[in-house]
Amino acid sequence: MKLAGIDSCPLGWVVILHDAEEFSFEAVKSIDELMKTHPDLRRVLIDIPIGLSSENFTRTIESKLRKELGNRSSTIFTPACRKAIYAQDYDEARKLNKDILGKSISIQSYNISKKIKEVDQFMEIKANELEFFESHPEICFKYLNESEVIQTKKSTKEGFLERFQLLQKQYPQLKKLYQNITETFPKSKVKPDDILDAMVLCVSNLKGNSSGLNFIEDEQNADDKDIFVKVAY
Repeated sequence: MKLAGIDSCPLGWVVILHDAEEFSFEAVKSIDELMKTHPDLRRVLIDIPIGLSSENFTRTIESKLRKELGNRSSTIFTPACRKAIYAQDYDEARKLNKDILGKSISIQSYNISKKIKEVDQFMEIKANELEFFESHPEICFKYLNESEVIQTKKSTKEGFLERFQLLQKQYPQLKKLYQNITETFPKSKVKPDDILDAMVLCVSNLKGNSSGLNFIEDEQNADDKDIFVKVAY
């Protein structure tokens, strides 16, 4: 079964794939482009919110994720509501989010809205046989690290190496794969952190083949579009 871990990057999306005992990589501008190239993809873990708040549904899963990460909970952000995601500009997004959820959104949250919107639209048209789950890299690293939250920041050299070494213990071939990706794409298109995150999502996805994926689920289960709100690891 072909699996993938996906993270956002300046180019679009960086994708780590696994099929027939081998890892490979892609960097694509859109999810649609990825699916056209890999129509046999069967299960994806992606670092993007899936299932969005609205007038009748408010995501609560972020509070559970923050509890999972303790003093590293700052890596969890609350996404804007669906209407704000589809807003024409930042001012409209801020107003809509305040009207619906009672609070504005940061420019950082707004800047990722385009990617959230892309995935939200894709969820409406994806093939039924494709499993497509929200995930979070730091949650995945926690459970690769014997349920211990990694305290270093991955933006530091120490934090990057701690996480990368954990991945290499599982699959030594990822060292060469990382080298190939960095030789193919400049940092301005695919950043080291993006590669690391896509890798851990793919590894967690792969580990789910033998033991089954684990999920942290929203208390309300599904949003207004009947999209399940749960984070896989």
